[in-house]
Amino acid sequence: MKMIRSFLIAVLFAPGAGFGAVGIFDAFAFTRVNGGGLNFYDVGAATGNPDFHSAVLGTFNRFTDTLELGGQQKSYKNDGSDVTSHSIWWRIQEVGGSFTSVAMPWQLDLVTPGDQQWGGDSQGGNGDPLELSSNVFAGLLNGTYTLQVFTQITTNGVNAPSVVQNNNGGSFFNATFTLVPEPSRVLFLMAGISSLSLRRRRA
Repeated sequence: MKMIRSFLIAVLFAPGAGFGAVGIFDAFAFTRVNGGGLNFYDVGAATGNPDFHSAVLGTFNRFTDTLELGGQQKSYKNDGSDVTSHSIWWRIQEVGGSFTSVAMPWQLDLVTPGDQQWGGDSQGGNGDPLELSSNVFAGLLNGTYTLQVFTQITTNGVNAPSVVQNNNGGSFFNATFTLVPEPSRVLFLMAGISSLSLRRRRA
């Protein structure tokens, strides 16, 4: 069963001995819009949640709306390997540049020895506060954007790579969203155009 789970893994380094000693399964991204509840998406998982990849997150007001990102996932370890951290990484494709990480704290040990759940959602029984990114919309202009994410674990490097990623084969998991002007600004602009049109007609 644990070898089947390794289907979800893309290893950052070249394959090494015992890479199946650790792995990621049931990985999720979650978003929070305007400080509300969490919306969960599958990122390499196969659950009843919508898939993050190819999702349309919505249309938002870039002046007043906010979107924050976090993650939750499970990992396994054996053969002397240990998982030392979990994280989700994000960037805006159109802006480019490096990815920014958001930590996933340890939450609980699962039934199968070596299996654990880590996450920034405070729903794993450990009472951790939410671990969320900064506002994804910050600094963006009007338009449609692609939010790219991948998840990652680090290990002690024993019988396993020191970094293992769940990154959709290197293509990442991509969702889109659209930012529009503030409604009052649109009405103001339309009013200005109408006023200019009337002046031209009178002339």
